[in-house]
Amino acid sequence: MTKKSELILPALRGIMGDWVFYSCLMSIEEIGSRVSFADDIHKNQKLSEMIQRQLKKGRSDQISSYLQNQEERFFNSLVVATYGGAPNWSALDDLKSDTRTDFVGRLDEETVSSVGFLSLTGEENLFAIDGQHRLAGIKKAVRTGLEQDPPDDISVIFVAHKKTAKGLQRTRRLFTTLNKTAKPVSKGDIIALDEDDVMAITVRRLIEESDFFGGTRIAFVASNNLPATNKTSLTTIGNLYDILTALFTKFDTELKSKKMDLQFQRPPDEELDKYYELASRYFRLLGKSFPALQEFYDANVTEEVVKKHRGNHGGDACYRPLGLAIFSEIIAKLSKDYELEDAIDLASNLPTKLSEAPYKGLMWDPSGKRIIGSNSVTLREVLLYMLDEAKIKDSTLLERYRSALGQEDAQLPERVI
Repeated sequence: MTKKSELILPALRGIMGDWVFYSCLMSIEEIGSRVSFADDIHKNQKLSEMIQRQLKKGRSDQISSYLQNQEERFFNSLVVATYGGAPNWSALDDLKSDTRTDFVGRLDEETVSSVGFLSLTGEENLFAIDGQHRLAGIKKAVRTGLEQDPPDDISVIFVAHKKTAKGLQRTRRLFTTLNKTAKPVSKGDIIALDEDDVMAITVRRLIEESDFFGGTRIAFVASNNLPATNKTSLTTIGNLYDILTALFTKFDTELKSKKMDLQFQRPPDEELDKYYELASRYFRLLGKSFPALQEFYDANVTEEVVKKHRGNHGGDACYRPLGLAIFSEIIAKLSKDYELEDAIDLASNLPTKLSEAPYKGLMWDPSGKRIIGSNSVTLREVLLYMLDEAKIKDSTLLERYRSALGQEDAQLPERVI
């Protein structure tokens, strides 16, 4: 390995448990060239290779694009282990202040001694034990070229690593602790706060600006589970997010994009407007072709309409999050051969009463008066069969249908066109 030049980093020295750590600022270019992946914490090469296989290429590509294109970019700290070389900590033991409010004289010795510089000789081995996807994105961005002047400073926390049996065990424990306890951002937080995610932005606009989902017309629940006590909403914000994800990534429209691009790369406002217009058009066309949905849109007070179409009696599939999701998947498939309006109109030929085939037994349990979620793929394929649009053999589908229903003599429903 080529020796790197000496590097001096501004740093804070701290202690947590039995770990001494140094919180430093390091340029993105230095990180890209000096820091490696955590492939040296196992003696067994195959175990080290397993760590590398966890690095998803799409994720690193997205992070690289984020660094290159997002002006409001920001990262939390990387945690980097260091061994070899001769890293040296130098505390500032003399601080001066020329301001009228001289706080320096009031600082205790421990506080002053935690401020200083960490010097690296260039002979150290540095590897990330937390933030490996970010590191992969940084390396790609640096490799392909960054137009940053000055280059970004990134917070890096350094910890010491020893290549002894005990040292390897200690570093492995820290690696797994950091990665096990990291909590992903919740779906609810993304919908409520994310300013890059196109689906989240569009969900908020539909709630705030359209007549479809304002007020109590949508349940502020991040999952697809609509509370049984809800009598005013068509669906949940989580389900609306999923439907928009299908609309923007699976429907054959000019706006079709990859999910990861839509989640992490905020497009220009003009393009965001187009996504919102597509979503509004989609729900408007659904209402035009599905009378039960139009009845919901037209109601000033939705409670009576919801009670009519959702309850212990079953009701309309479109008044269930699962039903809306399945119809969106069906229309997505139809959109490959039909214009959006025609695809929706074709799908509207399907039955929607949960008490009838093919929903009864597949999506609706009449005895338990509850929704069944485990047969959604089979239900979707049966509905496509009823439109003469199924891509699997009738005999295969019939076998799956009978298995899901638990009825050996069941027959596929009649086609509707």
